This record gives sequence, C-alpha cells and structure tokens, in this order.
Amino acid sequence: MFNLSMARGIASVAAIAASGVFGAATAQEFNFTYAGYPSPQISSGKAVNFFAEEVEKRTDGRVKFTIHHSGSLYQEEKAIEALLAGSIDFAAAGTSTIGVFTRHYDWVNLPYIVSGDLTVGPRQLLQMINSDVGKEIQAKVEDEIGLKLVFIMPSNGGARAIATRNVRLEVPADIHNVKQRVSLAPLDMVINDEWGANPTPVPWADTFTGFSQGMFEGVQIPIPHIHNVGFDEIAKYITMVNFQYLPQVMWVRTDFWDSLPEDIRSTMTEVGQEAALYEMRVDQEAHQSFREAITQRGAEIIDLTPDQMAMWQDASQGVYESEEVAEYTPPELLARLREAGMLAE
Repeated sequence: MFNLSMARGIASVAAIAASGVFGAATAQEFNFTYAGYPSPQISSGKAVNFFAEEVEKRTDGRVKFTIHHSGSLYQEEKAIEALLAGSIDFAAAGTSTIGVFTRHYDWVNLPYIVSGDLTVGPRQLLQMINSDVGKEIQAKVEDEIGLKLVFIMPSNGGARAIATRNVRLEVPADIHNVKQRVSLAPLDMVINDEWGANPTPVPWADTFTGFSQGMFEGVQIPIPHIHNVGFDEIAKYITMVNFQYLPQVMWVRTDFWDSLPEDIRSTMTEVGQEAALYEMRVDQEAHQSFREAITQRGAEIIDLTPDQMAMWQDASQGVYESEEVAEYTPPELLARLREAGMLAE
C-alpha cells in the first residue's frame, strides 16, 4: 500500500513545482505529458488519443499532449509513481493496478460484479463510477493519495479471459493448483485463492517473458491484450471466464488539476465523458476481429456454457465474504453500487 504521508509529501513538492509553471499564466498555453500502458491499437489507447485530440481542438490549441503509449515511458504502477512525483502530468493505469496504492477501487474488479456481456458490463461500470456512491469513493481516493479520476475507459478489451499454455479450463475444478500469473493488486490473489489456483504475482513488464518460459501456466487478461502482446502464439487455450473487467483510468494529481483554469478543467471533463462512450463503442466493434485473429494463430477460444459460467460465479462468491474485501467494500456499500449499476430497460 502506498504510504499516505509519502503521497502527500510528493504532492506538496509537485504543487510547488506546478505553481512555478502555472503562476505565469499570461500565455495560457499548456503542454501536458501523458504516459500509460494502453496500446493505440486497442480501445483504451484510441480513447486516450481521442481525448487528447478533442481537448486540443476545443481549446483552440491552448492545450497539447505529448502521448507515450504502450508503456514506452512507464509501465502501469511506475506511471502512477511518476505522476505522484510530478514527473508527468497525466497517467493511465487500471483499477486493478491502482490497488497497489489504494484499495477503494477493489469493488470495480470484484468477480462478476457486472455482466460479462461486452454490450452490458462496461455500461454498468460507467454508470456505477458516475453515480453518487461512485463519486463518494472517488473523493476518498483523492483524500487518501491525491489522485483524481479524469475519465474511465470501462471496457478496455472486454471481460478477462484466461490464456493457458497446456491446461484446458472449463470448470473451476480445472484450475485447482494451476499456477496463474496475477497482478500485484491484492484482490487478484484473493480471487485465485478462492478458486484453488496457485497465484503468482508478477509485474506486467515481466509477464510475457514468464509465460513464454513456462514460469506459470496461465495469464488472466482480455482478448485484445492476449493477441497484441502475443500470448496467443504460446497459449493452446483461451477460456472466456469473463469474471472481471480491467478498466483503464486517466488519472491526474488533485493539486495539479486544481491549479488549472476552470475552463480547461471543464473542457477535459466534458471530453472525458465522451471518450468513455467512444472507448466502449470501439471495443465492441473490434472484439470479433481480435477473436478471429487469435483463432488464426492456432489457439482455441473456449466459450463457456451457461451452466459452466454459473459454476465459476458460484466458485467466486467466497471472495465477497472475505474479511479483506468486506473491509474496503462492506455489504452496504456493495448494495449501493449494485443498485447504481442497474440499467434502465
């Protein structure tokens, strides 16, 4: 867990630095540096480009972004550390990765918190994030570590599948004692422990090498990431367990955000809402092509039957009953979130 006093100390230093830059606001021109994992080939990376281009257009060029995609400048958790240190201005990192710094977003990654249907689940997540209870949670994160959510990319490749080198997964019993790469976020360990798997936390930067060398049997990521990174060139099977989304979020330091002119903040908020909808649409349009590309490489995609999916959902219920989850997402908070995620007919 990221140390609160450390975060505030970093934020204070960054605020001083920011005041030096923005104190002379006569020119009213802003050149922001962004770093994140999303590739420009997938929906979340395209949404970042959409956001940067639209903000520049609607501010008549007063705001410009230097974009560093695909972890070329910083990988996931390192991007957040750099953001807090004031080395960059904006960063994208998943709600799973943010669990290294704060547990208040664990609820987003709880198993089957929303539908695994790509046309439904991301809409539910977006609605929950934008609800009153979602905003209450965001306020806690801002206070705890000084990070503000600019906009969410709720789909980010769709629900999480499991790619395996040799083991065919259809029912939860198939994953018992099978070594799985999980992220550094504590919730991933809780979920895989509940399934009876053998979870091994591995930084994202080391995941492809570990998978190719057989250090672990399975990786748990969405379909486009499986293809773009090349996991499907190694995996024999990809099982659509669809247990969790890995939304990317555009983050900014709260003190940095507050230092910006109100019209710039308003424009970025407006464009961010549009970017979230754009990201979901792009993902839905591209998903089938990624499935076809994976199949062409020789991996078998396993779509679970309703009965098999129900077995995975049942096997995941213990996660909600664990003390660790209840501490950060107590039942009453979970009930409010579920209600907020109910879609109108």
